[in-house]
Parts: sequence; structure tokens; C-alpha cells
Amino acid sequence: MMKAITCPYAWDCGITFEPEALSNHNLDFLQTATEKRMTFMMLDCPHCSREFNFDTVAWQATGMGYTDPAIPVAKQKKTVPQLKAILKKAKIEIPAPYLDYLNSGHFRPELTVFESEAHFIVYDLAELCEPTVVDGKSYLTVAQLKGFAHSLAALFPFPKKDTSEFTWAMLSECLVIGYEGTRLLFIDCRDNNDLWIFHPDGGDVEQTHLTITALSEQTP
Repeated sequence: MMKAITCPYAWDCGITFEPEALSNHNLDFLQTATEKRMTFMMLDCPHCSREFNFDTVAWQATGMGYTDPAIPVAKQKKTVPQLKAILKKAKIEIPAPYLDYLNSGHFRPELTVFESEAHFIVYDLAELCEPTVVDGKSYLTVAQLKGFAHSLAALFPFPKKDTSEFTWAMLSECLVIGYEGTRLLFIDCRDNNDLWIFHPDGGDVEQTHLTITALSEQTP
């Protein structure tokens, strides 16, 4: 007489059932496999319908390809060449001095933009290549100003007075490198050096005293 089997997907099934609960096809297969002492076969759980591996010698079920959604899956880190390939495919060119800085041992994840104010968080290269959604569309984090500029251009065909330094088209070409709250720190596309702040809530921009040159040359 065959013993009971326990579904291996314990997070939402894990039910122990008698072999007779299997479909006729599965039951016939199990009986044949048991006689042949097979250590690998596949069965379907009669309760959750998922397929699993079964060892008739150890009388043990193991999952195959399904993971507990409550357990976070560690992301595999992309290599620098892979990240550069992502940027190249998106036709995004980070200024060479800053790209070198991102890959150096001098990179700092926090930056003081204004004294007595909260630090800005600076994205590393991998974070710059992560997707982010702006107004329902996906952009690389480094290029998210494209989304804001597109939405603002639909509302204000001509930039407001506070943004007269930039047309919407120009703003869309600027690269974001960090943030503080909702404020975005970006590189001026006209010289690829000066750093500005974009305020998404109103579309205003604010110049800082910082430059990519100074940032790239800082040491620990």
C-alpha cells in the first residue's frame, strides 16, 4: 500500500493527500514508477494543480520552478559592461569623467548640495540603469526627465518663467544623477557639467554651485 504524499508548495498548499486522489494517469504512472523504484518522476498536485518532482524510493516530493512569493528574490548584479550596454542601447551618454567617477573607489552615495539642508542621494551606475515610471511610461532612471518634460510640455507649451533657462526639449535631454525627496539633481545638457535641481511638483529648476568636474575630482 502506498503512503500519503505531501505537496511541496507549503506557502499556499502543502496538503497531504492519499495517492488515490491523483488523476488516473498520475496514479498509474506512480504505481509503475514505484515498482521500478524510480527516483525521478513528475506528478500533479490534485489540490493546487502544480507539477512537482517525486522520488518513489525516498517517497519525497520536491518543488520545481515555483518560489514562495513572500521570499524576496535577490537580484543578480549586472556587470559594468552590461550596464554600459543598457545605456548605449538607450542612446544615453553619461559624461566620461562622471562615468569614471561612478566606477571608481571615490564614489559617494550622498552629496551636500545646500548647507543645513538634507543630503541628496546619488545614484550608482546600476541604479541609473533601473527602470522608473513617469506618467505611466517607463524610462531609465537617468533619463526620467524625458517623462517629466513630455508631460509638462502638454500642459505648458512654453516653459514657465522659472524654467526659461531650459526649453522642454532641452530639459528632456538632461541626465538625472540623484534626488532628495521629490527633487531631482541633474546635469545641464548644454555643457555636461553644471548641476541643477528639478522640482517635479511645479516644473521649476534651480541652479546649484556644483559641477560634474568638481564632483568627479573629489577624493575620500
